[in-house]
Amino acid sequence: MNGVAVMAGAEALTPEAMLAASAARTGLDDFGGAGFREGLDLLLSDIRALDLAPDFVAASAFRIGQSLDTRALAIKGLKDNPQLLEAPVRAPVIIAGLVRSGTTALHLLMSLDPQFQGPEHWLTVYPMPRPPRGQWERVPEYRAEKAALDAFIAAAPEAAADHMMTAEGIEESLFILGASFSSNMWPSMWDVPHYDRWYQGRDDSDSYRWLADVLRLIGAGDQRRWLLKNPTDLFSLREVLTVFPDAQVIQTHRDPVEAMPSVSNLIFAARRAFCGKKADPASVGQRETAIWAEALERAHQVRSDSGNCFVDVDFRDFTRDQMATIRRIYAELDCTLTAETEAAMQAWLDAHPRRGGGGGPKHRPEDFGLTRTELEARFAAYRQRQGYA
Repeated sequence: MNGVAVMAGAEALTPEAMLAASAARTGLDDFGGAGFREGLDLLLSDIRALDLAPDFVAASAFRIGQSLDTRALAIKGLKDNPQLLEAPVRAPVIIAGLVRSGTTALHLLMSLDPQFQGPEHWLTVYPMPRPPRGQWERVPEYRAEKAALDAFIAAAPEAAADHMMTAEGIEESLFILGASFSSNMWPSMWDVPHYDRWYQGRDDSDSYRWLADVLRLIGAGDQRRWLLKNPTDLFSLREVLTVFPDAQVIQTHRDPVEAMPSVSNLIFAARRAFCGKKADPASVGQRETAIWAEALERAHQVRSDSGNCFVDVDFRDFTRDQMATIRRIYAELDCTLTAETEAAMQAWLDAHPRRGGGGGPKHRPEDFGLTRTELEARFAAYRQRQGYA
């Protein structure tokens, strides 16, 4: 699929053209119930209104087409294995928190523990029952995604290193949620105001039911607990706990005044990749500030009403002593941390030393149309609760 050319021109970004192109790539024309169409149609309408240059239209069609392909493959897998829909997703451990608060490193560390399973990157693109690890090199879909990711790493080594992505490595659930077409992933890539208002105003339970079903497909026959990570699960935490009522949640924390310029820069890089010069840093800064301020307050309210297990991890503590933080997390989750797993985690940390932050922050609020005073006011309640004020 990844090697198939996509149409250029605005006609490529109509729902009918996108669905037909996906069916041509995969040979599958069943995308499941029509519920995903509202989000898809709004998203494509907003992108067409951006009047992007042909290269960016092609990039947009490719990326959205990839999620349509993923959706069709997951629907086929679940139709072929209907018994999986009854399988429990038992007490997942979910890592969520402000972007740039240590979620990726924590996720990767905990993924070294064999008591957990997670969705590997290639399986979020080509969902299927997870084959035995020794067979992956013989699976065409794994080879295709590994080649695609290797090409991406060669073209953009800094971006790849920042996310520490590998085809076989654990991936955040955002990629699976994207195929529901109700996801924060899409407004991160394009300025899509009608879609964004719809997404932020809806009950997202159906998206998390989609996630649960795809996890059932990928983990067919594997009884281990799921380890999941998606920063913006905080925004939809009520729906997350509706679908995963026995979830244990690790919430990472960092002062938003310090983090938001870096968050905005990350999102702005994605916008430039899909919109070129039409990407506006001030628009990104305002949007990211607004959604994260809302997400943090929503999560606080849900937590106040919830009996679930929550573990709080402050970025300062985690960066100061990762293994001490890991030991505390395991104790609060009532999970066993074996000597073998601890040694594997320490070896990973030794191989991936944290990059120094000498010279001060790389990005300033003003780079994204923000001010420190504005950020302090916007996040005042959260900063007071967490001791950042």
